[in-house]
Amino acid sequence: MMSREAILDALLSATAANENMMWMLAAIRMAKRPVQKEQLKDVTNALYKQINPAAEEMPIRSRHLLDEAAAMLEGASLVNVAEVAKSKRYTLSPLGIELLNHRQHRLMQEQNKRKEAGGQ
Repeated sequence: MMSREAILDALLSATAANENMMWMLAAIRMAKRPVQKEQLKDVTNALYKQINPAAEEMPIRSRHLLDEAAAMLEGASLVNVAEVAKSKRYTLSPLGIELLNHRQHRLMQEQNKRKEAGGQ
């Protein structure tokens, strides 16, 4: 049986393989409201540009990339999807929130290890 940590690490690896998924999760979290699929590209690219101001190429460059990453997030149960009229609205699922928190924890652990290695 897999531990909670192992499951989150596996999900983290899978989302790292398609970086757009992590950017989309972070953008949905930052929006603090349901995000329509049509807006998901814009909020994701805006967040990316805010963090990488010199970037010339955005992560979500086409409808195909948007659809692909959104489908993977849905399939992994990292987002909740509500269909309103003909549009889908995305919110983070509890698992998606947990994954983002786990990623943040991992990043902090790596930074601490680097500090310790550099400080000795």
